[in-house]
Amino acid sequence: MKYLVQVETLAGEKQEKDFQNYREALCCATNYVHLKFSKIIRQGEVINEFKF
Repeated sequence: MKYLVQVETLAGEKQEKDFQNYREALCCATNYVHLKFSKIIRQGEVINEFKF
């Protein structure tokens, strides 16, 4: 299953990254040192959203 992670960095840059499993997507999405907002999307549905 594919997971899409949308993130906004502390500098305001928006990025999207694809992952094959949930664990890798979660690690990327919860990197609070570099991010201020992120969400994990699977099959068009937001399954997690984080604001730091």
